[in-house]
Amino acid sequence: MAVVAAEAAGVEGGAESKLGRPSDWLTAEERADVTEKSLGRGLFLLSVHYGLYFVTMIGAVAPLPIAVNVAFGIANGALIGLLFLIGHDSGHSAFVPGRTMNRWITRLVFLPCLHSRSQWDVVHNRTHHRYTNLKGYDYVWAPMSKEEYDNASLPRRLLERTYRSLFGPLIYYWFEFWIPKLVLPVTKQMRAEWKKHLPDSLFVIFVGGGLVALIGVLGSWMAPERSLWLTMLLGWFIPFAVWNYLMALSIFLQHNHPKVPWFDEPSEWSFYGGNIRGTAHVDLPFDFLPLFKWVMLHHAHHALPSVPGYKLTEAQAKLIEAYGDDVVRYRFGIREYRNVYRNCKLFDYENKQWTDFRGRPTAEPILLDSHGRNREGERSAPLLRPASGPRLAPRPVSRPVPAPERERAVPRRRAGGDAPAE
Repeated sequence: MAVVAAEAAGVEGGAESKLGRPSDWLTAEERADVTEKSLGRGLFLLSVHYGLYFVTMIGAVAPLPIAVNVAFGIANGALIGLLFLIGHDSGHSAFVPGRTMNRWITRLVFLPCLHSRSQWDVVHNRTHHRYTNLKGYDYVWAPMSKEEYDNASLPRRLLERTYRSLFGPLIYYWFEFWIPKLVLPVTKQMRAEWKKHLPDSLFVIFVGGGLVALIGVLGSWMAPERSLWLTMLLGWFIPFAVWNYLMALSIFLQHNHPKVPWFDEPSEWSFYGGNIRGTAHVDLPFDFLPLFKWVMLHHAHHALPSVPGYKLTEAQAKLIEAYGDDVVRYRFGIREYRNVYRNCKLFDYENKQWTDFRGRPTAEPILLDSHGRNREGERSAPLLRPASGPRLAPRPVSRPVPAPERERAVPRRRAGGDAPAE
């Protein structure tokens, strides 16, 4: 497989393509502003959420009515998710100033979800972000084609049906990510660099395992009449299951929608097609968990991962000002969620169209030009008002220019392993 120029995937500098690179929707001043990190704000968010994590952990195992313990356990699962989101930002060096501090924050907040920092870097930063929605490279909720589904074994077809059902997020992240990819370097991709991953894996096993043991010890001390199994169910399994569900659901909503395309040919994939057209902006109906709200403003994060979560609202508004007609956006609710999981079963990669498991179309074809933008004549009005106040530097948003041939090359090999077969 051919090797790509880094700028084609829009990941490691090089020429800016005018098709979703930061320079196309931010002035230099704006970019500096939205990527500036605050040590004070970061440490405040870290201390508040870790404190609430321990409070809810204690509530989950305290000698209280079981129903109250379960409520605390669910809240504790949400806090694991919120701590993970801090680690998600710090894993991009986008939480506080300084690469070293960000790395150690990632390690600390990844303990409750038992994630290896270095393996997350490969799975998320070096794979998902580099090749967003490119089948065979990006494996985050990548949809099967009808041919793949028909040729799969019966157990695999049943598993895919389960994944893409209302209950799919309950198990997806356990089986597809956490167990095989994020603790021990056992996959082919991780084994190639096992010495690099081993320290973080051992940190998770011993320190994270110690945190799990602490739950059992604390619960046994506070409620000695309860069995250890009940204590661990309330204090670890329920929170961990809630966290896994929230993680899987968030990723599903961010990259699956009747208007969101996937690609299976590297030659037709582009940075813009994957990171702007290939993700969704999901407005949450609540504001009391701002970290969850911020991460669902997903386009700006993919276009410029160095933006901290607490500045994504501003960055997303500027991005939609430039690309509003290409941004998929909706407000989360039962009806909208049902629309997504009912209609996004398989994907017809040739026609760029979602189908059901019988191959029958469930949505209109997603008609894109060679750059991944909606075709001319199929643009809609901007989906969000431009950011208020004067712009720091006026700039017109021009039509994209044709990408040079070198920017249409095939993406690079996956980090740490062989390139997938075409």
